[in-house]
Amino acid sequence: MPPAAEPLSRRLRRQAAWCTELGSPFYASLLESTADDLEMEGPAMDVLSGFEEEGAEAALALRLMGAVHRLVLEGAVPDLAVRYPSSGGDGDATAAWPAFRQALADHRERIRALLASGCQTNEVGRSAALLGGFLEVAHRAKKPLRILEIGASAGFNLRWDRYRYESSEGAWGDESSHVRFDHSYEVSPPFNRTVDVVERKGCDLNPIDAATAEGALTLRSFVWADQLGRMAQLDCAIETAAEIPVDVERIAAADFLERELARPRDDVATVVFHSVFMQYVKHSERERILAVLEREGPHHLSLEPGATADTRFEVRLDGELLGTSMAHGSRVRWLSTAPRDSG
Repeated sequence: MPPAAEPLSRRLRRQAAWCTELGSPFYASLLESTADDLEMEGPAMDVLSGFEEEGAEAALALRLMGAVHRLVLEGAVPDLAVRYPSSGGDGDATAAWPAFRQALADHRERIRALLASGCQTNEVGRSAALLGGFLEVAHRAKKPLRILEIGASAGFNLRWDRYRYESSEGAWGDESSHVRFDHSYEVSPPFNRTVDVVERKGCDLNPIDAATAEGALTLRSFVWADQLGRMAQLDCAIETAAEIPVDVERIAAADFLERELARPRDDVATVVFHSVFMQYVKHSERERILAVLEREGPHHLSLEPGATADTRFEVRLDGELLGTSMAHGSRVRWLSTAPRDSG
């Protein structure tokens, strides 16, 4: 194996394992095949050469799969599209591999150009996991909410209060919403709470305008191609985004928080939140963000990986563990020890 291939293939195989855990056998298989091709110095090496020094936060494997998926959605690789479920294909990863490998060879420069962009995986499904935290803040503070999202991408999770959430234990939200979560909960948070969001803002280093064709294509390209439920949910979120404008500013998270939190607000409960964001942030920026939060003291709501190797992610409010979910917001399990009330 050439020396440059080892760190790259290790990264691809790690993501393949995550795809298996998170219900994407199609991507898991293609990533394993790509890792094999790297080690044999095939077209994958030509595409990924030069990226081996990147840190884990760069999400190279997801960027690669997003780049190829974009070519599929654009109609640039019809031989591969017949295998991709997102374009009506049969989902046969073994049969897809030769066409995938050929795409790496034929579209090397385009893929490398797309790899230069960041990874945009802000999943609307994570609103189902975050909901309970927002309701908890409103319940404790007895004030309307001012919500600030860092790493907001297209701002879908800034619109969480305009979605519909249902479980066997009850329901919450807009009954007419395009975005509906009716299979997200193993154990739901208490739904018998009200909330009023009076201000919503977000930031991202590369915000996406979902109202544009380019923005929608970028967002769709980062959804895993065999997870059609997520793709359909994204399309519904794009519809909702067109109806509810939200400001997502192009600015670093720490700079955004320093500005927005500089003036105390007693009339609202300010909630800074993020979901599967911190792992993509460089250590120095992460330290700045945490320092601002500690100094200014807003409510801090997060959905991030836990400290163990468990595949469940943790919903925390001001450090308190309230619940868990999978990475894309499915299988939400509100903890029995989390605060609840009877009315």
